[in-house]
Amino acid sequence: MAMVPDGSSSSTSELGEDRPLCEFIFGVFEQLLEDAMRRMNENGEDGISCVIADLCASAALSVANRMGIPRFGLWCPSAANLAVCLHIPKLIESGVVDGENGEILRSQMIKLSPTMPELSTSDLMWDCMIPTAKRAVFQLLLKASQTAAFLDGILCNSFPGIEATALDLIPEVVPIGPILSTKRKTMGQFWEEDSSCLNWLDQQKHRSVVYVAFGSFTIIDQTQYEELAAGLEQMGRPFLWVVRSDFINQSNVVYPENFLARIANRGKIVSWAPQQKVLSHPAIACFVSHCGWNSVTEGMSNGVPFLCWPYFADQFLNRKYVCEVWQIGIALKENENGIITRDEIEKKVEHILSEEEMKLRALKMKETAEETLAFDGTSFRNFDEFVERIKRV
Repeated sequence: MAMVPDGSSSSTSELGEDRPLCEFIFGVFEQLLEDAMRRMNENGEDGISCVIADLCASAALSVANRMGIPRFGLWCPSAANLAVCLHIPKLIESGVVDGENGEILRSQMIKLSPTMPELSTSDLMWDCMIPTAKRAVFQLLLKASQTAAFLDGILCNSFPGIEATALDLIPEVVPIGPILSTKRKTMGQFWEEDSSCLNWLDQQKHRSVVYVAFGSFTIIDQTQYEELAAGLEQMGRPFLWVVRSDFINQSNVVYPENFLARIANRGKIVSWAPQQKVLSHPAIACFVSHCGWNSVTEGMSNGVPFLCWPYFADQFLNRKYVCEVWQIGIALKENENGIITRDEIEKKVEHILSEEEMKLRALKMKETAEETLAFDGTSFRNFDEFVERIKRV
C-alpha cells in the first residue's frame, strides 16, 4: 500500500484562494498521483497492473490511461443517472446546457431513449445542487463522461431487473448491483451505528414501524424539522428516526418541547442506524427516504415501500423510478412555502400502508434482487467474469 498526498499542504500562491475544486483535482492532485504511481511501477514487484476507480475520480483513470495501465470505472449511482452523465456532451451540443457551468439554457423534458421515462431538465443531478456546488459537480460529471471514452470497462451498481432500458442505452456498462444488500456485512459507513434500535424493533409488531432516514448529507432548516417531528407524532404509529447531530442547518438538534416524553412509548431516535439490518427487519413497514441510490437499493432489496423526500443530485431521478417506473413508493409534496407539512406526512404514511398492490410490487422487487445476486444470477456472473478478467491482466 502506498500513501498519496492530497496536495492540501500546497501554498496559497500555488493553488490560489479561489481556485475551483475541479482544477485542483485535475491539476495538483492528478500530478501528485501520477508521480506516486510511476514511483511504484519503478519498483517492479509492487507495480500497478490495473486501476479501478470511481468514474468521477477521473484523475486516477486519466493517469492510468497515460501510463498504459488497464483501467475500469465504477459508477455507484443508478444506471439511469449514468446514462444522463454520458449524455452531457449531447446536451451541451444541442444547446440545452451551458458547457462551462452546467446552467440550464432551455428548460424542457428529456427522453434519452424511447423506452426510458422522460425527465425534466430540473431533475439533472447537478442542477439539484446548491448554487455554490453546481459548477463543481457539473465539471466532475462532464469530465467523467469524457473519461468513459478511454476506459476498458465500467461497472455499475444496478441490474437489468430494475433498469433494463437504461442499461440497454449503455451496453458497454457491466451491471454488478446491488452492491449493498442484506446478504452482506454492513459496510461503507463512517458514522457510529446505534444497534440498540434492533432490540427495539424486536419488540414491535410485524410491518408496523415507519423508518425515517435521510443519509449522510441531507440538511433541513428548523421549520421543516419541527414539521417532520410533529408529523411523526401526529401519525400515531411506531417509528424509528435517524437524526444526525448535523441534521439541522447551522444549528444543534433541539427537539420540540416535551416531544421525547410524548413519543417515548412508540418512537425510537438514534444518531445513526445499521440500515441494512433495519430494512431487513420484519417490523419495518415503510421507509421515509431521501432516495440516495444505496438507500433505494437497500430498501428495494428488502421489499420495503418508500415515501420519497429527495434532497439533491441523483435523488430526484431516483424518486421518479421509485414512484413512476417501479411504483413501489409515493412522493411527499411540498406546500407553497416549500415545506412538507405534518398533515402531508400523516396522510402519505396512511396512504402507503394501505396500498396492498404496492406492497406486493415491493416484495416482487426483493425477489428480483435476490435472483440477480444468486450464484447463477446476472450480477454474480458479471462480477465473477470481471474478477477473472482482472486476473489475466
